[in-house]
Amino acid sequence: MKYDVIVAGGGPSGIAAALAAKRNNAKVLLIEKSGLLGGANVLSLVGPLMTFHNLKGQVVRGIGEEIVSRLVANGYSPGHRPDPVGFCATVTPYDVEGLKEVYFNLVYNEKIDLLLHAIAIDVTLRESKITAARAATKNGVIELEADVYVDATGDGDIAAAAGCPFIYGRESDNLTQPMTMLFTVAGIDFEKLREYQNLNPGEFYGGKVAPADYFGLSGFFEKIAAARAAGDFTIPRDRVLLFENARRGEATVNITRVLNVAGTDPFALSRAEIEGRKQVKEAFAFLKKYIPGFENSYIIRTPYQIGVRETRHIKGQYTLIEEDIAGERAFEDSIAVAAFPIDIHSPDGSSLEASNQIKTYEIPLRVMIPEGPRNLIVTGRAVSATHEASASMRVSPVVMALGQAAGVLASYSALRGIEPGAAPYEEIAVLLRKGNAVLKKEDV
Repeated sequence: MKYDVIVAGGGPSGIAAALAAKRNNAKVLLIEKSGLLGGANVLSLVGPLMTFHNLKGQVVRGIGEEIVSRLVANGYSPGHRPDPVGFCATVTPYDVEGLKEVYFNLVYNEKIDLLLHAIAIDVTLRESKITAARAATKNGVIELEADVYVDATGDGDIAAAAGCPFIYGRESDNLTQPMTMLFTVAGIDFEKLREYQNLNPGEFYGGKVAPADYFGLSGFFEKIAAARAAGDFTIPRDRVLLFENARRGEATVNITRVLNVAGTDPFALSRAEIEGRKQVKEAFAFLKKYIPGFENSYIIRTPYQIGVRETRHIKGQYTLIEEDIAGERAFEDSIAVAAFPIDIHSPDGSSLEASNQIKTYEIPLRVMIPEGPRNLIVTGRAVSATHEASASMRVSPVVMALGQAAGVLASYSALRGIEPGAAPYEEIAVLLRKGNAVLKKEDV
């Protein structure tokens, strides 16, 4: 079958791209390597969603906010909550099973063709355009054709296969942010956690105590140090980070750290999955022994796959840099607004190098137009950004906004027979605003 738009990758950015393209009258195929929709939020338990807001107002609306509204309406999320850690403006807890349901219902109801258990592995190029994409399936390799292709794989797999130049990780040594295997714990006594934090604010990031209606923390630095000295904690991580889930009494714990692994190397990735699960066992034993409130807790969920923060950064017509974020830069061709701090988990150590200043900046359309095939768009964390800039813009609400822009651009280009890089920004902006997207800082 021939499509107007093929989107590779069924994570938050790819789903938003597929929805936006379909709503703008394109015939769309969405390809996903697993049997689930939702990407890292579902497969790797990456939550809560951070952040839809800055300190002034809402910076991400559109399809991203529609997803949240559907979660809230079905009892799968309490909605946006002030960040109890104080790192960003708000966080949005969600129920993993509910998010799966919402995504599948949207794709089904909007009649988007869906191909699961298919990994996009290669492309056919002719005259600087992709004429077909190849996907590996249980029944062999199949060819799929479209006018415009959207790479939402997170790793830039389509772009790399098409020969687009990229930077791997940080430019100085090509190391990437570490991988993390999150896990969900129930049976926690949150009152004990609150009491300890009240009595020991110096042990926590910001020294803040979580509000009564929603809990999260970043800290226990002294407990980690004591456990390490006693030989009870060998994970290269300096803190406990956890957030309460949409289901009260549960929390997702972010404490593991797998270093020096290339997320596009299948053998290295396999070793990381094994190491991640070993670390989960060690981390949970530490929580039970050292952290008040975990005495009677138990693990209820581990992820389908380890969480990968960073791999390829595909070079585009513009590369977003750290100074663009620090300077809260505006762009004439802005297609999204972001307000998540630069959040770098050290690629070769235990620290978290994070700015505690909330900066609001715009993201230009040009970061999605790669140096390569003229009918390819890249969205999600593989867009053109440096290691430092990507550490801010890789979060789920931002890549949802990027995905919506990618889908609008793809459908506009495919239906008019023009290259995405030649599409008039003004007309793309009109369509995005019709979809309730936030394009400019002054719109917040």
